[in-house]
Amino acid sequence: MSGRTPRAAALAALLLLLATTDERSFGVIPDGREVLSAAAAMAHFGEIGISRDWTNAPPRPGGDAVSRFGLGLSLLETAPMTLSRLLAVAAPGAFSTPLFVLLPIGALAAAAWALARAALRLGASPLAAAGTGLALVFSTFLWGYAGSDYSEAVQAGLLSLLLLAVVELRSGGGGRRWAIAAGLAAGGAVLVKSLLVVAVLPLLAAAVVGRPVETDESSKAKRSARRRGAAGAVPPTALAILVSFSGLLAIWALFELVRFGKLFGGYGGETFVYPLLTGLLRLTLLPNKGLLVYAPVVLLAPAGFLRLFRRDRRLALAIAASAVAILLPVSAWWAWDGQAGWGPRLLVPLLPPLVLLAGLAVAEGGAAHRVAGAALAAAGVGVNLLGALVPFPQLYALSSLVEPQPVPEGRAEGTPYEIWRRSDGTLLASAPHHLSLTPAWSPVRLHARLLAARLRGEPRPGFPDLDPPFRTAWPERPAPALAAAGSPFAWPFWGRAFLAPQPGTADPWRGALLDQAVRALDLKRSERAASLAARLTAPSPVATDPRVAAIGAEAVRLLGRPDEARALLEKSPEPCHPWVVHVRFLLGGGLDCVPEAEREGAGRGIESARASGLSLPAWGRVVSRRPGA
Repeated sequence: MSGRTPRAAALAALLLLLATTDERSFGVIPDGREVLSAAAAMAHFGEIGISRDWTNAPPRPGGDAVSRFGLGLSLLETAPMTLSRLLAVAAPGAFSTPLFVLLPIGALAAAAWALARAALRLGASPLAAAGTGLALVFSTFLWGYAGSDYSEAVQAGLLSLLLLAVVELRSGGGGRRWAIAAGLAAGGAVLVKSLLVVAVLPLLAAAVVGRPVETDESSKAKRSARRRGAAGAVPPTALAILVSFSGLLAIWALFELVRFGKLFGGYGGETFVYPLLTGLLRLTLLPNKGLLVYAPVVLLAPAGFLRLFRRDRRLALAIAASAVAILLPVSAWWAWDGQAGWGPRLLVPLLPPLVLLAGLAVAEGGAAHRVAGAALAAAGVGVNLLGALVPFPQLYALSSLVEPQPVPEGRAEGTPYEIWRRSDGTLLASAPHHLSLTPAWSPVRLHARLLAARLRGEPRPGFPDLDPPFRTAWPERPAPALAAAGSPFAWPFWGRAFLAPQPGTADPWRGALLDQAVRALDLKRSERAASLAARLTAPSPVATDPRVAAIGAEAVRLLGRPDEARALLEKSPEPCHPWVVHVRFLLGGGLDCVPEAEREGAGRGIESARASGLSLPAWGRVVSRRPGA
């Protein structure tokens, strides 16, 4: 089997992704930033803690918290974290974003390589195999995650590698090398996302159970050799899978126990309460999050399954079981839509097996299958190009400006969050939730309209003609994703942040360091907080955040250097920011920024916080939770 086809698919995927990835979707979603902070703790301090600023992060004794998400992505992000530190030395003020975006881009290129090789190994022609690998990335909603700080691209890469390893082992061409690859890919997938254990187990079982299928010309010789050494041929392969998988599974279990005290503890209290059939319908057919809308090529998967079933029943059933094991629980998950994501985000694990089956249908079918495959793949490219050119965080941020809108009772049935009832009995849903429920607000449609608005240069786009209306009320200082949504369109490509950062570009490394500086103050580690603040005070994309000056000033104040603290406060771009006011008061300054009628109470509050040992960030969290804050 030639390796040229998979390499060509990977190279084509890599080049296309580099030419179409908008870096402004990295480092702007809270969940992704939480994962980044854990990566910073690992890379810089050999720890796993994050600050308590993340509302869903389980707190720990002492003052910090831990990420509730799989630490596999954080472990991978330690590489760009380390490179960003070197970049800051070589080019102070340069954005780290392109370094981090290389991770999802590389994962998707690897997925294209693995699926192309798997299709080739199963008998597809070189053209059909390459098309299968490229369709996985560009004809599905995976394209929308090329610049994302979510783990979806890494999930796709690991599951595609696992599929390839299983195909290699069952085709008779694999050995210990592919057995180890299967175990590592499966274990890595679980490290990234605990739920993926249900997806990888059927595939691992297929790798060790049953007679492999011979597909090459040397099959007779291989069968003869296997008969001569039957007693020892399969067990070493199974052992290699078991050892490599168990090793990473042990690391996963250790992380779970250290963080949560139990396995699968990251989502405690969250349930499978959504109506199963409704979830299935919304995740497959309906326009807002339907799999067939965002990945129409999977319509050919049943035909590919039948063809594979005739040749290798166990492999076909394992692939089907892996897909069903994800589809059913996700359909009943309380947040079935994946919330802030392009397409049915939580169904990403289905894409490698379903696209592989679709590729087999095209490869082994007649002209009608080839025409259908080309048409469906092209339709998928058209839909998902919108998700690449206008990253979903931009639309999600835009929708957050819209007031809650009415929603029919039937449409909201089973939804346990972001739903309210007015005093007159009208049922309301948050605007971001309408993106999942209301056909008129289908993200495909809204992405197209947002792209058109940005092409026209509209600074504050909105769509009041929709039903319900999509009216935006812009803040004075928009967050990065919102700033990107209101910026003129410029063709996205990798590395733009190195050249001329566009409005709304975040800096993942410095953003993670800022959270670690907050954590350091909470943990009473003043030297560390001062050191981190000094790095962030240097010319950088976050130097304008007033919290940086306040953290640095508070840290050196606690270290007994009040004059240095006052000098740092002078550098704050917002002298009346609450954190700055807090530290200035503790240094003997006044409360001129506070309305006169509130000064006495504000002073008592700050003194009370100091007397009770509250850190500056902890005081800030208390204040922010007060009504009207």
